[in-house]
Amino acid sequence: MEEYETILGTNAAVIAISTDDMTSHKRFCENLKDAVPFPLGSDKDLAVSQLYEVLDDTNKRSRRAIFVVSNNGIIEHKIDPYQPANESQLLSIFEALGVSF
Repeated sequence: MEEYETILGTNAAVIAISTDDMTSHKRFCENLKDAVPFPLGSDKDLAVSQLYEVLDDTNKRSRRAIFVVSNNGIIEHKIDPYQPANESQLLSIFEALGVSF
């Protein structure tokens, strides 16, 4: 995954968190052709989703969102909701990390 390598080159880390449990994550990874190169975390109790204000209207799941968080814990960039097919959103993540193409 070329984008992931570019992100690592900025000394950033990638962590994916969802409201699914770890059993669901395991099944998800087993169904992928290639392994996910970054850690997957579970927010089953919705604590992280509440903290980052990404709960959906039902307050039972989170919206897909992306955050660029500085080493000081400051949110430098937020995309909510994140749409993977939206190229400008993807490019904005790299811009927030100081990468230009």
